[in-house]
Amino acid sequence: MRRVKVGVIGVGGIFRVAHLPAYPDVKEAELVSLCDVSEDALKEAQRITKKVYLDKAKKAEEEGDEDLSERLKEDVDSLKTYTSVDEMLSKEDLDLVDICTPTKFHSSIAIKALESGVNVMAEKPMARTYLECLEVIEAVKDSGKLYQHNENWLYSPIWYNMRKIIESGIIGELQLTFLATAHGGPEWASWFWDPEIAGGGALLDNGVHAITCSWFLSGFDRKPTVVKAAEPYGICIRMKTRILQGRFKPFEVEDDAHVMIRFESDDGSWSTAHVEGSWSYRDSLDTCVIGTNGIIKPLQKDEETSLEISDASGGKREFNLGKVTWTQSFQGEIRNMCSCVLSNTKPLCNEYIGAETTAVVQAAYLSQKRGRRPVTLDEFKAYAQKIKDREGKNASDVLLKDLLKGIRRI
Repeated sequence: MRRVKVGVIGVGGIFRVAHLPAYPDVKEAELVSLCDVSEDALKEAQRITKKVYLDKAKKAEEEGDEDLSERLKEDVDSLKTYTSVDEMLSKEDLDLVDICTPTKFHSSIAIKALESGVNVMAEKPMARTYLECLEVIEAVKDSGKLYQHNENWLYSPIWYNMRKIIESGIIGELQLTFLATAHGGPEWASWFWDPEIAGGGALLDNGVHAITCSWFLSGFDRKPTVVKAAEPYGICIRMKTRILQGRFKPFEVEDDAHVMIRFESDDGSWSTAHVEGSWSYRDSLDTCVIGTNGIIKPLQKDEETSLEISDASGGKREFNLGKVTWTQSFQGEIRNMCSCVLSNTKPLCNEYIGAETTAVVQAAYLSQKRGRRPVTLDEFKAYAQKIKDREGKNASDVLLKDLLKGIRRI
């Protein structure tokens, strides 16, 4: 079978921990090249890639799958490395690039690849600002190539099966979703805390999972229309300092964000989501999905996950999902895009989903800045367009700095 030739750009943590382990198990993908500006990072990534592929090849051989074993060995033996994106795009006949860089470079690299005639999938968030997302959308239109906004949660057994249950009508009409993405913060990499590189803090980096996933649960046929920074915390900085690059430092991006989102369909129906994007641990309600006659909650028992459905009369039943790890969803994400490339089919989670998710984040920043008043997506987009008309090429940086002024310290 024909395989999709993939070049990875950015070989740091998300590639090594999540994307790389998936590639040997995606039969539709041929990993042909790695690119990073750091030669040291490239050498380490090449070493880890070789180990991952050869370990998989050995296991396949032990299981009697000689063809898979030989394919994996050949793939890793022919793997190329580059320190220049331009050089990789010019020398390799790629079908797809997998962008795993810091956020600042997502849009510019995506545009460069699209203009070179290569399909793109990029890690979340799509870009630092909504205006940068619009530039990617334009490049997708002009190139005629495919773009996938990489939201791996859509391929997790938890959220995929929860969506199936909602669509089946078991809990009636979806009304409200509580969804939190919260941990102690990525203190291992200082760029996450630099707004010029990251574009924002916990809401843009971590909260986008909850935003896109709550939208997925409500149905992508509905659209986000109104956003509000939620009481009592809103979008804020809760901790005064963090250990970054070996010493305590103050920081300027939010480490906690609580946001309300309204999703509406053309027929006038709607649902609401409360999402938390936090690097100061969770303080919102447990994750649950509430319908007109039932509730779904994910449960963790020992090492296994299940979905509990409660009905209006107090009855309960569970769907066991087995052991669910946060990395296993990346295999589905990569396979989905490779399948889309092979069939020339637009991905479900495309450039428009990525751009609207970023618009929700920035509308929430605007809500916070305006005293946590509700902000419509149309209102935010008009606000961003006005800055673009006034500032030209500097508009994205101006918009970013303007919105982050509203973040408050507790």
